[in-house]
Amino acid sequence: MHADDSIRAPESEGRAYRDGVFIPLGDATLAAAPDTPDFPDPGAGPAFRRHDEIPRVPRLRHLIGPSVIALGMGLGAGEFLLWPNLITVNGYGIWWLFWVGVVTQFFVILEITRWTIATGESVFAGMARLGLRGFWPWFFLVATLASFFWPGWASESAHFTGRIVTRFTGTELAWQPIALVMLAVIYLALGASTIVYNALERFELWLVVALFPLLFIVLLIVGILPGDVFALAKGAASLGTAPPELIHGSQFPTLLLAVAYAGSGGTLLLAQSLWLRDKGFGMAAYQGRIAGIRGENERVSETGYAFSAKDPTALARFLAWMRVARLEILVTFVALCILSVVITSLVATATIGTGNTALAGKLGEMVAQQSAVIARVGGRWLEIAFLLGGVLILFSTQVAIIDTVTRICGIVFYERYGRRTSFWTLQRTFLIFLTLLVTASAAIIVASWIGGDALEGMQPDFLLLVAGPFTISSMFMFTLVVGVMNVRRLPAAMAPGAGTRLMLVWAAILWGWFTAEQISRVILTRVGADPAMVTEIAWHPVRVAVYAAWGAAVLWFAWSVSLRGGRRSAEA
Repeated sequence: MHADDSIRAPESEGRAYRDGVFIPLGDATLAAAPDTPDFPDPGAGPAFRRHDEIPRVPRLRHLIGPSVIALGMGLGAGEFLLWPNLITVNGYGIWWLFWVGVVTQFFVILEITRWTIATGESVFAGMARLGLRGFWPWFFLVATLASFFWPGWASESAHFTGRIVTRFTGTELAWQPIALVMLAVIYLALGASTIVYNALERFELWLVVALFPLLFIVLLIVGILPGDVFALAKGAASLGTAPPELIHGSQFPTLLLAVAYAGSGGTLLLAQSLWLRDKGFGMAAYQGRIAGIRGENERVSETGYAFSAKDPTALARFLAWMRVARLEILVTFVALCILSVVITSLVATATIGTGNTALAGKLGEMVAQQSAVIARVGGRWLEIAFLLGGVLILFSTQVAIIDTVTRICGIVFYERYGRRTSFWTLQRTFLIFLTLLVTASAAIIVASWIGGDALEGMQPDFLLLVAGPFTISSMFMFTLVVGVMNVRRLPAAMAPGAGTRLMLVWAAILWGWFTAEQISRVILTRVGADPAMVTEIAWHPVRVAVYAAWGAAVLWFAWSVSLRGGRRSAEA
């Protein structure tokens, strides 16, 4: 057999990955993996089952999918709304912040995939092995709910739908009933789907395929301005520059969420691990896939599978899996995220220009002004097509978010508690979390509809931006947890390299600063500090204390991951 044949899957084997792969193993016949440096450290969890054969690696074309879902979620908020808003207000001088954010997310997402490819377990199961009575999975369950029960994407989608109806009929509709209908449709669709991952993957893939040509056609018709292209290229190289108003003024909440959504955002990134498990990447092919509420779930193992890092074939396959996972993220997430913001930003500046300070944080108003110019240049049908594209991408984002939040919360609850009971089956767990999430989101929409003056501020822009502090802070926290887990718990040959560890420290610095500044502002506001003290990043004992905690956390993390990596160095 040729050496490459022992690593690369043949075409017939690779095609099976398009719908996901599950290879059942008889756990009872497998010995426990030894607790030695050439195997992953089981920590506080059950022993891994030893299985020295990691599946052969398919071609990239067979594995496209997991990062498309992350791309679809990012397109709906950051790429279509938040970054065009920041650029039309501040100009292209801040565009470097976007691609820096995307590249940072790339390295963190790659580390989220590492544990699953190596052991087949979800990243949450890996976190539970860190001890503290399984604290970290529960922490991120709460963080996920706090970040994403706000129905901002359905609200924005409903708002644009109302504008389309108005253009056709001349009748203005409130966005709230449209948003409630959308939530009902999402609930029924997710509740009725038999294999949720496959349906979601195809939905997001087709949406991406349709959206990019639409935006490109709009850009061609409104006209690509050479000055904007030059300004974009210059802004990409303007590292470290940003107008003071972006940091000190009212735009900070928009910037906070935009940095989080330079791609996808928040704990949604952790779901990459669950999608890889359903797709069958690496050792996840042996774990069992989650079908959904109506589907028949395969047997999901209570522990992961491990191979010896001293086995040259198994290690070569693992490294090949990491390379193809890296390429899948680069092609379907990083490259398309950057391309999408290039197009949407050029559309925004070609229609309404830059320096629109009055539009800071006003996402719906920005799209309204864009659509008015598009109608004037390209006609009513082009305007409707543009708005309809916005409706669909925001709706798809809400679909993906509700499914992902249900999946994260359901998996954590089931793995940490439910599987030990007879009542909490996977289907029942998912259904209850889906019902709670949609009910909470609907309650917020109803409150904004009938709440009167007291709740008049709960409009689509607010419901989208309010998630910013939760998303960015959770990203800071899981970077620390995932980084330590991969560096200290995996064998040295399987742990992240020095360059990746350096990027993880950078992610902790970037997302940690936003977290520290936001916490400082909240505390200063609560204690009645002068408004200028809150927003000007002026020194105050509260800010000094919070920044000191952030700095200490980053220094501890840098020390924790600065070793050679792997169990051998951790135990030396």
